[in-house]
Amino acid sequence: MLKNNNSAVITRMAKRSISSNKRRNRIMILAIALSAFMLFTILTVGGTWLKMQRVQNIRLNGGDFDVLLYGGFTEEQRKTCEENPNIAQIGTEGFAAWAVSTEYDSTLHSTFIWSDETMWNIMQQPAIEQVRGTYPQKDNEVMTTQSALKDAGLEGLDVGDSFTMTYHDNNGDHTKEFTISGMWNGYGDNKVFYVSKSFFDQSGFTQADYPRGFLYLKFKSAIVTDKMLDELEQSLHLEKRQRFLIVSEIADSVQILLGLLGLIAVTCLSAYLLIYNILYLSVSGNVRYYGLLQTIGMTEKQVYQLVQKQMLLIGAIGITIGMVTGVATSFGLIPAVVKTLGIREDDISITFHPAIFLAAIGIAALTIYVGSRKPAKMATRVTPIEALGYRSQTGRKRTHKTGKGKLLWRMAWEQLRRDKKKTAIIVAALGICLSFFMGMVTIVQSQGPRTIISDAMDSDLIISNDTMQMETQDQWKPLIDDSFLKELQQNPGVREIHPIVNAQIVIPWDADFLDYWMREFYDMWMDDDYDRADYQQHPEKYASFLVGIDEQQFEALNATLEQPVDKADFLAGKACVVFENWLKLDRKKTIGKPISFYLDGQGDPDQVFQMTVQGTTDDTYYANLSGTTPTMIVSDRFVKGIVDHPYVSKVSVQYQEEYDEATEKDMMGMMEASPYQKDFDYNSKIESMEEVKAAQGNMMGVGIGIALVLAFIGMMNYLNASVGNIHSRQVELSVMESIGMTGKQVRQLLIREGLLYVGASLVVTFTLGLGATYVLYQSMNYRGIPFAIPILPIAAAVLLIALLCIAIPLAAYRSMEKNGSLVERIRGFE
Repeated sequence: MLKNNNSAVITRMAKRSISSNKRRNRIMILAIALSAFMLFTILTVGGTWLKMQRVQNIRLNGGDFDVLLYGGFTEEQRKTCEENPNIAQIGTEGFAAWAVSTEYDSTLHSTFIWSDETMWNIMQQPAIEQVRGTYPQKDNEVMTTQSALKDAGLEGLDVGDSFTMTYHDNNGDHTKEFTISGMWNGYGDNKVFYVSKSFFDQSGFTQADYPRGFLYLKFKSAIVTDKMLDELEQSLHLEKRQRFLIVSEIADSVQILLGLLGLIAVTCLSAYLLIYNILYLSVSGNVRYYGLLQTIGMTEKQVYQLVQKQMLLIGAIGITIGMVTGVATSFGLIPAVVKTLGIREDDISITFHPAIFLAAIGIAALTIYVGSRKPAKMATRVTPIEALGYRSQTGRKRTHKTGKGKLLWRMAWEQLRRDKKKTAIIVAALGICLSFFMGMVTIVQSQGPRTIISDAMDSDLIISNDTMQMETQDQWKPLIDDSFLKELQQNPGVREIHPIVNAQIVIPWDADFLDYWMREFYDMWMDDDYDRADYQQHPEKYASFLVGIDEQQFEALNATLEQPVDKADFLAGKACVVFENWLKLDRKKTIGKPISFYLDGQGDPDQVFQMTVQGTTDDTYYANLSGTTPTMIVSDRFVKGIVDHPYVSKVSVQYQEEYDEATEKDMMGMMEASPYQKDFDYNSKIESMEEVKAAQGNMMGVGIGIALVLAFIGMMNYLNASVGNIHSRQVELSVMESIGMTGKQVRQLLIREGLLYVGASLVVTFTLGLGATYVLYQSMNYRGIPFAIPILPIAAAVLLIALLCIAIPLAAYRSMEKNGSLVERIRGFE
């Protein structure tokens, strides 16, 4: 064959093909546009979601730091951190005092803290929304919040105002007049009075004291390996009482990076399958055309160039449409939809970076190139003679015996088996997108405010008696008495209440468990040495408490224990659970050991009780009262049996309807109506949820946006594959109608094929997809939230996919029917 110099014509032919083959090109352009749209949207919205997750952590932690060294620190440890090449910033705080009382309230919760310049000006700034005034420089100046002032009964004061407060430091109680040098509001601990360095220096505490010094560390890199963390921890040579706390997702940064790379890989694979499927069907359907071009002088290389230029033009159009659509969706549609769904966020902002824009274009272009190479080579391998009689084939022809069962179901199954590669592409496209959707919805739900703040008892409100924090029992007040509890229970919005009763006890010394406990306790928490002789002679100086819980609270506690406690023994007052106080006790020296005790000032000191330790816990919910000797968690029946009117330290309230604001308002009214209103403290799930929502900003809205995008991608993915499939089978379906199959039977066949695709994709989703979702979830689950699949969103997605797998082939077939009569459809393929 003579080679003709028609290269100048190739470009014109490629351009003309855009308009001459509108139907085929529309499908390819839509496929490419969808891929570019998918990549840009996932990268943009996904990057925004991760950024908002980081913002959430900063706000919940009260600052931008990765590691907290708690329990005091030495100058040598600080110097070690300064010499570590991986650490970018080091901030410190010092606990100076705690508030005792004002003329308006005697049960305060605020503390006096000094922060150095790095901590206040750099690390805390991302969590602070507004600052007025200046950080304290003098001994009598404080920087505070309205929350701290309200806790002290000083609400309404502002910058420049003064107040008098009694506080306690290492030198004892002091009463002093303070001036407010500044006010701030933001996230983190708001019940704080920030003080000057000179105030801290005069407090009698040092940053080496336990637990008066806090060292905050920020790494240079966002990716920190376990080896880097372990080496840092080992280099600090921590004492037993010090805690090396990793307070952000930095500990799982490598896993999160791998998870993100996995998401990107799955996105690219989905785009490749989509583009390759459409291009393969399109080029294979035009092989005859490309072969005939060789009869008029085109070489194989020129045919290859023609196909590549067609793909270049179609790709440019598709990528442009996809990127424009992606921008509009990411910055316009998703925020609008999220707000319509009721996400209460003032600003749904999407993060954009030029690298994401270029990456989406580059990946889409690379995918087009890779996806078109094989179809283009296939077009060049057909000779002109072969092209004259070419007919597209869908799978290999094979003979088979007449099968058993329903005819249409057999035909549908055989259709899926005829071209296994194409079937695999369609099933993979559906399965990957549904798996992607399931993974995203699972991760988004795990970060929901309700999930983060949930507890074992699922309490809506916890009301506490602050007076029981006083040093002596004669300072306690009966805030939560029988009448108060009765009023709580009778409220129609309250489903149930669970009070915790208490009694002060004395635990005499013994040579076994108690001596072991005291040595561990003093080594961990006390500055002075354990005086065994003094404890033996004066056990009343080392008092502790009984914490009485009801049966439901016991069930919740018991479910968290490493080894469950015998319920019958616990309720009978024969067994107890000890609050371990983070001592990391040796179980062999603890479990099964007896504890003897008697009531302190509330009964006969000669009446001694004994229980067996069957479990330990570090759950602070039960540790509102603790002494030097073990705090014993026992049955409330036992406490009420030995004490006539035990004090109630706290009560857990569960509403009939979760997050019931009307019932919560009633609860607040009860506390305000009490003569002891200043002595109540409470923890509200509604308020906690609002705090988490504020900390999250638009993270949950963006997460919902990602899930919506994934649902749309799955729908469009199957749309393209299904329309291409019906288009390639036009002659086959028309021939079947010509030999007697009715249009109704053809539609029933297509419905069955769609259902088989759904079934196969669900197998992929709930095997490989579920496994991938679990691995991805755990790689990002630095909060330790239990893995749970959200049933309703997944069920809705499955139902939607089932409907689409039925409706799309039927719509494609209906469109094919409108192209002409049966004879015209068969002849039109020639």
